[in-house]
Amino acid sequence: MERKVVLITGGAMGQGKAHALKFAENGFDVVLADMQDPEGEVFSGTVRELEKVGAKVLAVKCNVTSDEDMKVLFEKAWDTFGRLDVVVANAGVLNFGYTWELTDAQVQKVIDIDLIGTWRTDKYAAIYMKKQGFGRIINISSTSGMYGTPKLATYCMAKWGVRGLTKTLAQELKGTGIVVNTVCPTKVKTPMCETESYVEFINDLTGKDFKNWRCTTVFHSLMSRISPIWYSGLALAVRLASSAEEILHLTSAHFSSKAV
Repeated sequence: MERKVVLITGGAMGQGKAHALKFAENGFDVVLADMQDPEGEVFSGTVRELEKVGAKVLAVKCNVTSDEDMKVLFEKAWDTFGRLDVVVANAGVLNFGYTWELTDAQVQKVIDIDLIGTWRTDKYAAIYMKKQGFGRIINISSTSGMYGTPKLATYCMAKWGVRGLTKTLAQELKGTGIVVNTVCPTKVKTPMCETESYVEFINDLTGKDFKNWRCTTVFHSLMSRISPIWYSGLALAVRLASSAEEILHLTSAHFSSKAV
């Protein structure tokens, strides 16, 4: 039986890597796009992990802010596998600062990667999936795209925009066999959340005095048992890809359409 194929941006490490491993374990071949060099230690290590569970992997250095890079990425994926069953627009960055402290450059960087990069990913996903008459597009937003978060203005702006993009594209693709959804995780254990600036952000947000990122991870773990807002949503992508018509009542999942 022909294996399904998933393409994931920001796939070399962190949440993107976690998605890739889950898909591979469920029988998918994987296209990984990342800013890192595929021959580098981190990216190549992820590729080896995926291959160990039986996945064929195409690793591509790609910048989601470059239309040419994205065009080439999707061309390579299509030429290699001849199909694209699922695309996960995962690439993202964040920065911290009160709204009045931010510079134009800080705002533009997050918007370019998190929002416009997601649009660019969706654009090419839709083009290729329309050729085959089916597909699943999964945009990674955030609970910060559902609720405002102090000192995360740039990230909130972008992630709210991702939800709007998802709703629009879902309506545009009704009747095509292509389903578009959003996943809204909260804190996920990734290098992006293992920095001094992240610890400072959490301390400001909670009034705590955590000394390092490990302490914030324990805090989030405890909160996940108290409130669904802290649910990470990491495993939802595979579920959405295979069971898009199911309605799951989870705080961190935002479903925009179902197959028609």
